[in-house]
Amino acid sequence: MHIPSDDQVQALHVPEPTAVSFPFVPASSIVAIGDELVGGFTLDSNSHWLAERLRLLGFAAKRVTQIRDRPEEIVEQIRRELDDPEIANVFCSGGLGPTPDDRTFAALASALGRELVIWEETRARIERRVRRLHEAGLLDSPEVTEGNLRMARIPADPSHVFKNRRGMAPGVLYEVGLKRVFVLPGVPLEMKAIFTEEIEPEFLSEGAAATVRELRFTFAVEAKFYPLMRELEETHPDVSVGSYPNFETKELVIRCLGADPKRVDAVIEIVRARSAQLGMTGESR
Repeated sequence: MHIPSDDQVQALHVPEPTAVSFPFVPASSIVAIGDELVGGFTLDSNSHWLAERLRLLGFAAKRVTQIRDRPEEIVEQIRRELDDPEIANVFCSGGLGPTPDDRTFAALASALGRELVIWEETRARIERRVRRLHEAGLLDSPEVTEGNLRMARIPADPSHVFKNRRGMAPGVLYEVGLKRVFVLPGVPLEMKAIFTEEIEPEFLSEGAAATVRELRFTFAVEAKFYPLMRELEETHPDVSVGSYPNFETKELVIRCLGADPKRVDAVIEIVRARSAQLGMTGESR
């Protein structure tokens, strides 16, 4: 497989986006990067975990995208996220490792129109970690390799560089206008640690989590809820109403989600009353 050089990746420059304002609750997007994900070799558990955490923190995801380790595809996807007026926070994971197919930082530099630089704090931390691993007998040499050094080479002018106490590749934050791009390692243990220990308390503490209400029905026919759900789309457009059948447990879940607890409660009570008229009783969750 042909792997383009960092210089080739840098040539994929795209103009800087214009800043936007958010007259509504801003959404997030998740971009999972890796041939192993797109090829079906590895389950993308990172995106599932991030989507749940972002919803609970009040920064719900608008979309989740998987892309290959192709520089031009990474650049294209990052630009798409930055050009979307509804997206305020972009979370990229994967492709930060020491091997030639880890191209995320180089592609991001091209997408943001920035140079790749050695981040000295990260380089020093990698050196210390390599020495400790050598002393523990886990590495043959205490010398930092070119592969190790690749993980300290990031796009210039980051707003914040996260430490990653469980690995070498740093997490990084870039601000583009009013938008934020968070770049995280693909190793689940490292990604989750950076997110919960550093990103959540410092950058995601101001969100308002959505209200979620559920009714669970046993042996209910999903099609019977169709007219009611269409009606609720028109009368309560600010509340998302979805039906989710589980054919193994024979359960049907009607889930209502929205920013205003009173509106969500009103919708769930409408569903409860109308389903009772059809002879179905739902259990609240």
